[in-house]
Amino acid sequence: MLGDHSSSLSSSLNEFSSSLQDTQIFEGASIADGFLESDDTIKQLTNAWMNERNSPELLTYKGYLVNELVEALDFQANRILETPMTTHQDKLNSMLYQNEIERIKFIIKSYLRTRLHKIEKCTLDLLRNSDIEELMSDKELAYAKKYQQLVEQHNHDSFLHTLPQKQHKQDERSGDLNMVVTSNLEAPVFIKVLDYSGNVQLANDDMVLFEKDDIFILRYADIRSLLLSGHVRLL
Repeated sequence: MLGDHSSSLSSSLNEFSSSLQDTQIFEGASIADGFLESDDTIKQLTNAWMNERNSPELLTYKGYLVNELVEALDFQANRILETPMTTHQDKLNSMLYQNEIERIKFIIKSYLRTRLHKIEKCTLDLLRNSDIEELMSDKELAYAKKYQQLVEQHNHDSFLHTLPQKQHKQDERSGDLNMVVTSNLEAPVFIKVLDYSGNVQLANDDMVLFEKDDIFILRYADIRSLLLSGHVRLL
């Protein structure tokens, strides 16, 4: 009996695999039709997510990837709901599609949560960045401004109102002491070389030879320009 069920499941999976050759779910179709341009969109957002999670600073928001995926997921969810579940094969296909949808949703949510965590950690420093409108989405920028306003109001109501007026500033700097939290660009990071070959000069004047697929642990500041240009990715 167990052998019969295993054989049936194996047969169903093989049929499903074959059916993917003829369908356009998550690949090979135009976004205008509600599909993803290709699996490359998912791969790009996954890389952006990993870079964001492992970078000590807030990176440029990949809004075009998020929007494309959200639009495609909405279309696919509606398509599943509208598809009649008349056979076991239909139900199996639906289950596998929904699992893929949930996987992509997780990546999107984690990517956005990671960015919000960094925004909350370094709000004032980010708001002073001249490139802030390129760095954040409109909603992230509005969130950062409101968050900073609430933090300052909370600090004032909690204890600052009991201090002299000249001590009310929350952004003072004295010597090496800075009240504004900034990103630690000296933090070590693991990187993988994507398409760059050549010597890279480190801050201590040492030279490191980079070749494709090499993996290193280096200071973030030393590889920052290579990350932003897409020559390396973070692990």
